[in-house]
Amino acid sequence: MGKDMVFENVAKQSRFTLENQNGRTENFADVDIEYYLADMFKDREQFVILTAPEPQHKVRYVQACVADDGIEVELGIQEAKTRLFGKLCTEEECCRIFLDFYDRIFVPDMSEYQPVEF
Repeated sequence: MGKDMVFENVAKQSRFTLENQNGRTENFADVDIEYYLADMFKDREQFVILTAPEPQHKVRYVQACVADDGIEVELGIQEAKTRLFGKLCTEEECCRIFLDFYDRIFVPDMSEYQPVEF
């Protein structure tokens, strides 16, 4: 059995950040999130990370990449340290998670997520 992925907590920021293989920005709208995700769905080498200014329902960031059997969505759950929890989902569910997180209305059902191990 592997070990859980554990990271240092991200410092508080003034705004959301959106990141992919090509860089990181703080100046974006929800349509840009959709564009980044659509780009990722077509390119297995891409990833997308959306980080909130501070944790929302313990979720510090959501990240995604294309996996063999769906879209791997991972949540950075921030407590004493940040631990990754992931699940496979459809493109539509992935978009909904990212947009709800950006709109500050995402409340994860943690029973759907498993600790990400390495």
